[in-house]
Amino acid sequence: MSLHTAEPAVISQITTRRNDFPKPTTIYRSLDIYGRNVVTTEGAAWRQHRKATSPPFTEKNNHLVWAESIELANAMLSSWVGPDGKGDRTVDRVMDDTMRLSLYVISRAGFGRKLQWPSADAKADVDEDYLDKSKIQNQRDDRDAGHSMSYTYAIHCLLDNILLQFILPRWLVKRVPLKAFTKATEAYSEWGNYMKEAVAAKKQSLEEGPDSSDQMDIITQLVKNQLNAETSKDATLTDSEILGNMFVLILAGHETAANSIHFSLVFLALFPKSQRTVQKDLDRIFQGRPTSEWDYERDLPALFGGMVGAVLAEELRLVPPVLGIPKSTWGVGDQQLTVEGKSCTVPSGTYISLDTSNVQRNPKYWPTGKPTLPGGKPVHPVANLDNDLEEFRPERWLLDEDGEVQTTTLDEKKEMPGETVTADGLAVNESSDTSDRLYRPPKGAYIPFSDGYRACLGRRFAQVEVLAVLAVLLQNYSVELAVDRWATDEEVIAMDEVARVEVWQKAAQRARDLMLNGLSVIISLQMRKGTVPLRFVARGTEKFPDDVDQKWKDKHPELCTRAQPVPNWRFWG
Repeated sequence: MSLHTAEPAVISQITTRRNDFPKPTTIYRSLDIYGRNVVTTEGAAWRQHRKATSPPFTEKNNHLVWAESIELANAMLSSWVGPDGKGDRTVDRVMDDTMRLSLYVISRAGFGRKLQWPSADAKADVDEDYLDKSKIQNQRDDRDAGHSMSYTYAIHCLLDNILLQFILPRWLVKRVPLKAFTKATEAYSEWGNYMKEAVAAKKQSLEEGPDSSDQMDIITQLVKNQLNAETSKDATLTDSEILGNMFVLILAGHETAANSIHFSLVFLALFPKSQRTVQKDLDRIFQGRPTSEWDYERDLPALFGGMVGAVLAEELRLVPPVLGIPKSTWGVGDQQLTVEGKSCTVPSGTYISLDTSNVQRNPKYWPTGKPTLPGGKPVHPVANLDNDLEEFRPERWLLDEDGEVQTTTLDEKKEMPGETVTADGLAVNESSDTSDRLYRPPKGAYIPFSDGYRACLGRRFAQVEVLAVLAVLLQNYSVELAVDRWATDEEVIAMDEVARVEVWQKAAQRARDLMLNGLSVIISLQMRKGTVPLRFVARGTEKFPDDVDQKWKDKHPELCTRAQPVPNWRFWG
């Protein structure tokens, strides 16, 4: 039996009653490839893992996330715009670089391993003859001695081939004599060995004396939990469980943040008018200060409560990491839910899906406007034909009637969500997913990080990272759709405004189609059927007008009559 719900009041009841609606952990067994962890456990075992994994996600560590994100975003931007800073180059696979950035951030803030952005002439973390150890010996860092893969290549290779690890049993992956399987097996072993060595080194360090640096990274906290076995009332994690938690935190922690950065950039390229509003707000916040002068305490709350925060909130509303958050009544009795004032029974043994994508598009709970896209074509063929909830409009989150960012003084200590240590000793993030300065949807209507006790452990970590990266990228540069498929740079320069609008619309239509039909889920929701090439150009040198959609409408009034909904029978069967 299955139950799907997009009703906020029902979602809120389910997420707050953790023991009545447990997580169906059996569907997560594939994530136990290194050991049991905070994602794949429930009940008393989950409490044990939660207590061990929550300490690193604190304000102190988020300062490091902020600094590392800014440094890496600058490096990534430099690789995109070139040494001259003009940006006359197309970035075909933005997602590859945002994945790299997020992986490097969590490697530093979570595992204490700082990774440098590769130089322009360096090979992208690929050891082509990775089994030839004599060649690898000359390439790898001294810290990688005794390994056949560098640390960076091992984690990239592991994640690139993760489906083999999830779907097939270990003995089969090891025995198939194909290069992909051999590579996957070695990456699994090598990254595991790196982590085992890091854990062993940390144990030795902590046993030799107190940790004077007071580090808050994931490895330190997990090892401290294990070493405190004699004084702790709770059971401690085994070596394999430490490894299991390190794996799922790096897996989930880098992919979701990378997706948010990528999709935010695509949306801003599609909606240049919103991008100009973001840049105006960045000018207000930073007053032209270089990134070396940015301050976490002062600037992060302003970003969170401004247009950059609205962009992240709107991106997560449209492209949540998970389309259905799994709950269940497996292993418990029948449960009662109140639905529109009526008591309903959810039988024991029911699988439950909290449908994030649907509840976050329901016009009953969200500020809406009229559809804005040109040509009379709605974003989705059947959903929200009479409103703009299928469209990216971060301005809907602003509370000012004129669509301006609120700048009234609020208690900035409450601006960013923090952790609350509840009576049972669990660090639970009970604050809102958005700033007090932004629109607050009804509880249960906005759940990109889930909600309640099983909400995303690294929510604040991800928000800090994404906000910092977007601010770096957009302070002095604009992101535009690349139109290489339809015109060369020389041809675009020679075009008048009308012709530029026409060629931009071709790129926009392709990007909208990929956003509608090219996304799918393996671990999280990503664009998997193509890419949207982008360009990053210095502000003031944009090739396309801000109101490009309106200019296209003015040019083609005959095409801009609103399309009528397709009769439902066309979709039956």
